[in-house]
Amino acid sequence: MGTNRNKPSRRNALGGYLALGGCLNTLFLLGVFGIVPLILLYVFGFSIKTTPEYDCVIRRARSSAQVIAITGEPLTPGLFAWTSYFESGGGLRQGRFSTTLSGPQGRAKIVAEFYRTPIGATLGVWLKTNEGEIEIYNGAYPCE
Repeated sequence: MGTNRNKPSRRNALGGYLALGGCLNTLFLLGVFGIVPLILLYVFGFSIKTTPEYDCVIRRARSSAQVIAITGEPLTPGLFAWTSYFESGGGLRQGRFSTTLSGPQGRAKIVAEFYRTPIGATLGVWLKTNEGEIEIYNGAYPCE
């Protein structure tokens, strides 16, 4: 009996490996289900807010009498700006995004589409409310 006590048991050694494997699996699952959604949230919900097109649309909305009549002032953009399409490369930038605009009188959704190349650029901005859609701007890109 005394000799068996001093010998490391095989079960303890395997249990240690299983515990390590379980820990690695947990870290992997945390990465997949925790970090990946955060990256996707940034890409589709925040990244467009760092672009000149987003700034242009918000400035255009803040100066629009139609937007102010619906939302009031001060106008506050939503936390997220959802990007449904974005492409950039070779001198071309185009995309579509939407965000909410809130003010003391109400809230509405603004949708913007832009297309920019070295030889020309366009911008379209629409305000969507419960009553319908209002075109705020649709023409040459106004914010160079």
